[in-house]
Amino acid sequence: MSKLDLLFTLSPDQLDALARRVADLLELARDDGFLDSAGAAEYLGLTRKAVYALVERGRLPHQRPAGRLLFDRRELRAWAAGNR
Repeated sequence: MSKLDLLFTLSPDQLDALARRVADLLELARDDGFLDSAGAAEYLGLTRKAVYALVERGRLPHQRPAGRLLFDRRELRAWAAGNR
């Protein structure tokens, strides 16, 4: 197998944009903590309407502490792995 060296230069703005995107992706990949419906939709790549429909049908794991609709990231990841 041959070795490939790749060298490129980024402007400060491009480097900042890349750093922000990496931070966003790392945040999405976290498995701890809870998400609201908008966060769950983004995490799963669904619309909020689709998330609400799945909750209403009892097909998406969720919790309702004090009436708030929350989603555990670990449960969402397990759900996605079994339903995709």
